Amino acid sequence: MINFEHSIDIDKPADVVFAFLANPANETQWQAGLLESKLTTDGQVEVGATGRDTRKFMGREVITIWEVTDFEPNKMFGFKVIAGPVPFRGAYTFVPTTTGTRVTITAQAQMNGLSRLFEPIIAYSGKQQYEKDFLTLKKVLEAPN
Repeated sequence: MINFEHSIDIDKPADVVFAFLANPANETQWQAGLLESKLTTDGQVEVGATGRDTRKFMGREVITIWEVTDFEPNKMFGFKVIAGPVPFRGAYTFVPTTTGTRVTITAQAQMNGLSRLFEPIIAYSGKQQYEKDFLTLKKVLEAPN
């Protein structure tokens, strides 16, 4: 099993950071390789809501269907992949700091079959990608309006 955690401090209040991250339509602004992210259920993001991500990975499109598992406004939200190439579960937490918000992602992925042989490489590249994506997230959110 792959486990990782990564945090970044963003100079914006928790409600602003949470609202941005909890809106799937914003994900293409900060996640490399993500072509589209959208809700597939009516209404708003809440526990039980589902969505669909389309990514470019190794030259081809990969579709992932996810479900919101936890949702506490301005504090945390969790999700799990319910259909896609990698069983994945994650959660974002939002903690106020003196200058803004510390955002942390914790994630677990369960590799199956022969793909387990590549677990160390997948873990390393996934963590590296989240570190890069979080720097982009910080840049997007801290940019002057």
